Amino acid sequence: MSAEGRRPRALLALALGGALGAMLVALTGTVMAILGAEIACIGGGGGYAAAAAPATRAAVREIAPARLRIYQAAGARIDIDWSFLASIGTQECGSGRCTGVNGSGCAGPMQIAYVRESPCSPGPGPTIWERYKTDGGGDGATDVNDPADAVFTAARILRKVLGAPPAGGSYGAYREAACGYYGACADGTVDYAEVVMARAVRYGFGGAGAPLPPDRAGSEPVAATGGGCVASVESGIGPLGPVRREYAPRRLAALPPDVSAAAGTRCDARIVPDVVYLARRFAILVASCYAPTGHEATGEHPLGAAIDAGPRGGDWSRTLRLARAAGWRPSCAASAVAPGCARPPFRFIGYNGYPNHGDPAHCVPCAGGPHIHLSWHTSASPGEPENRARSAFQPASWIEVFATGGGPESGGRHHG
Repeated sequence: MSAEGRRPRALLALALGGALGAMLVALTGTVMAILGAEIACIGGGGGYAAAAAPATRAAVREIAPARLRIYQAAGARIDIDWSFLASIGTQECGSGRCTGVNGSGCAGPMQIAYVRESPCSPGPGPTIWERYKTDGGGDGATDVNDPADAVFTAARILRKVLGAPPAGGSYGAYREAACGYYGACADGTVDYAEVVMARAVRYGFGGAGAPLPPDRAGSEPVAATGGGCVASVESGIGPLGPVRREYAPRRLAALPPDVSAAAGTRCDARIVPDVVYLARRFAILVASCYAPTGHEATGEHPLGAAIDAGPRGGDWSRTLRLARAAGWRPSCAASAVAPGCARPPFRFIGYNGYPNHGDPAHCVPCAGGPHIHLSWHTSASPGEPENRARSAFQPASWIEVFATGGGPESGGRHHG
């Protein structure tokens, strides 16, 4: 049953007869590795960290640790937003087991259609459990009452039958999948899809069109939980050293006064160590970072993941050295984007040869004045699933950064 104890409509009350037979795709391989070493980290680390945002405080508070790890592992393996999957599970059964079959013929923690020719599974054909059951625990058996089997099976149903998009998909598309899971978007007793999506946002859902969570504190990602796991994962090597995808903390932080041209300049906290390191190494001052207006609405300034800067004391040779260190070359200046003219973790470098950017001798035209622009690559950058126009701070799920010492606001020494 749903968390409210009501299900007037049958779960998955759609044509599940022979027409679905062609949709059945065998799940190959085992998921034991996912539920073993990779499942050890909640919110980061492990082999699947790049596919899932970290758990928020609300998620950690409301979901039992073992169940949370299953949701995240299933999200990574089936390529579905784990926070949405967790919200479905919480709506159906809270954090309990919900063992046995209910009066409608649905069963288990995810309330999957289990009994033939019942309200949950009308018609004489195989139930959706029989078609899509998945050995989520890697023990060689499938049991609708086993949380891992139930969650992995529900993830497959949502993706293959109900149209849930891959991880990173839009709020609207996931809402439609929630409607299908219930059999309708709403009825007279429960506004199922809206309740599910509101909870998913609290758990960390950030797809295009998602509203801001009303509980900002509860929606803050948990940077680390038991076992020393952190909300980041290695993603490559750039000219400034190892590059990591950081998932937390998703908030703004002020730059130190010695690297900022104006008081109160703020960036996403995850890039602050990079910015401080670059500013001090190349003797530059940052004129702008987080800027919800006055810059491209789909770029990185509204994310707090880009800087405009100039040299301290007017020596533009310092800025040229910074541009080259980040991957810029005159031959690719007109494009300014990775991989030709920006190297990880940067997506875009606006300098000499790019309109309205560069030193005083090259900034032609020069709206806004001479400067260098650096954009960090994020999950909401142009070309990424979360990209959309923003007019207020709505942080990217991840930002690529190069390795620095210390915490997000330390400005610690660079290791690379």
